[in-house]
Amino acid sequence: MNLRVIIPVKPFGEAKQRLAPVMNSTQRAHLAERMFRHVLDTASAVVGAANVLVVSRSQEVLAIAETETALGLLESEPSDLNAALLQAVRFANAHGDPKILVLASDLPLVEESDLAEMIKHDCAIAPDRHERGTNALVWHEHLPFHFGQDSFARHLASAKHAGLIPEIIVRRGLSHDVDVPEDLIDSDNQANLFRRRGSTRSA
Repeated sequence: MNLRVIIPVKPFGEAKQRLAPVMNSTQRAHLAERMFRHVLDTASAVVGAANVLVVSRSQEVLAIAETETALGLLESEPSDLNAALLQAVRFANAHGDPKILVLASDLPLVEESDLAEMIKHDCAIAPDRHERGTNALVWHEHLPFHFGQDSFARHLASAKHAGLIPEIIVRRGLSHDVDVPEDLIDSDNQANLFRRRGSTRSA
């Protein structure tokens, strides 16, 4: 389908450090894994698992991806998020996928309809609910990544500089990531963190 979904994933034991006031390390790792599995399942349902590429430094993460028949790519060392995504884009290009959807692994409310909306567009950005970070990105192979502080504004500027008019996608399933304790409280209830695909919740 000439589209590759790329999901970058930290090792579960390193994820969600800012939740330490309310979760111990085991709980945080378990939460990170469950959110990743949900995002992976949702993406696979929309584009097919063979079109999903998981990039990570963790063999555990890559094993989960491959068990679900997605592709796994081991990050080069040393690496950061933008470098890991560049590595994944090169892989996608080598396999004939000029269009990519980068998807955060910590979107517990994301649904198939959210991703279907993203991939309808030639270029699209889904910010977090504070409109500072970037949680999903339909991007072209030649555009740079700007994940980090104020990534939403930086991705928007980069696309416009390239002559593109990105669609800004604001949907609850894409905007609600989990970084700090308030993100747990702001959910309808904690059970929502583990919704599986097939939910009838409206966007």
